[in-house]
Amino acid sequence: MARIRGWSFPVNVDKDTGRIMSTEDNENIKQAIKIILLTQLNERKLLPNFGTNIRSFLFEVVDPTFINDLKESVTKALKRWETNIRSLNVSIKTDGGSASTVTVNVDYITNVSPNQERVSHKISVNN
Repeated sequence: MARIRGWSFPVNVDKDTGRIMSTEDNENIKQAIKIILLTQLNERKLLPNFGTNIRSFLFEVVDPTFINDLKESVTKALKRWETNIRSLNVSIKTDGGSASTVTVNVDYITNVSPNQERVSHKISVNN
């Protein structure tokens, strides 16, 4: 039996039942992490502190300060909003240059099963 259940992301309707499709356990947690990464702070009026400020990094210089600040922002948001993960490790990879593709890798283990999971999110900086 599923311990964690929620709507699938993006939200879809099951054509057979007419109900909103759902996900369970690790897949639900993975989708919740993606929602946190894709939501800009202050975007949700009822939860202004939900999400990250990833989009505010789009026109910044990619340097060690940038990488540290981005990593800190993502780590803080995930610790606050996704309580079903442990052993969280956020890493930032960049392909270098003034116009970079930056990849945010979120490695974690869930409270549901001890499997190592990863969510990756790419952003283009200064493009």
